[in-house]
Amino acid sequence: MKYFTEEWHELCQKNNIHLHLEEEKQAETFSEEYFQQLYHIELNSWLTLQEEANLRLKSKETVNRDDDNNNYEPFNKEKGIEQFHDIFIHNLMYLKKQLPETIVKQIADIRVFTLDKATRNIINAVTQFCEENDGIVTKVIEDYKRYIKENSTLLDIEIDGDFSFHDCKIIKSIKNDKSLKLLIDNKGSYTNIDEVIFENFNIIKQDDLLEDSWWLYEEIYKVNDKYEFHVLLQNETMDLIDFIISAEQISFISNKNNL
Repeated sequence: MKYFTEEWHELCQKNNIHLHLEEEKQAETFSEEYFQQLYHIELNSWLTLQEEANLRLKSKETVNRDDDNNNYEPFNKEKGIEQFHDIFIHNLMYLKKQLPETIVKQIADIRVFTLDKATRNIINAVTQFCEENDGIVTKVIEDYKRYIKENSTLLDIEIDGDFSFHDCKIIKSIKNDKSLKLLIDNKGSYTNIDEVIFENFNIIKQDDLLEDSWWLYEEIYKVNDKYEFHVLLQNETMDLIDFIISAEQISFISNKNNL
């Protein structure tokens, strides 16, 4: 990848941390009492939402009752408490990894920050950090769109800067001596394309299996009269996969049209 690199993808995870932060003076100093109070407020709020969702599911199951296929499970408060704690720990570790050390050191209690409470100074610092990252992310997107527009004749393929397989899932890859076909689940994505076919291909780089991976970003180039497709994927264990393939022809097929 030349534009949508793994480093760029990492920045995409660091441009919205500030959005849910709320100013709180008590976050200025470390206080176990305040953390416990805040934690239980958030826990009880979360449990209430989960219980309400469970009741809606119960109501739906009642309306569509099938005695041989009833998947409803009563709300389990103890299990809910464990789930909330697991989510909290995951978020805490995630934030410590994503935020620069200079900001983390200024936070009196990272646990309180994880529950979206912070001082005005911390909110300002995190906001600046996120906005700077967002600026870089946006510039790369615009640069790639400009590249596609300026090279559309050379590429000789009917795609534009908004063409994207983002959030598609590769459900199957079929390979023979002459072609590689990727079957795509495009539900929830920005495209109606179901298949991508690479003819007379050569795989330049493939970090892992393609099947069951999520399509994040793609780039397309023309190199030595062949198309070169660069794809950044993410597998089920959240590892990033670099996939680069060269082909004489690339076909994008939807259930209605051959693009």
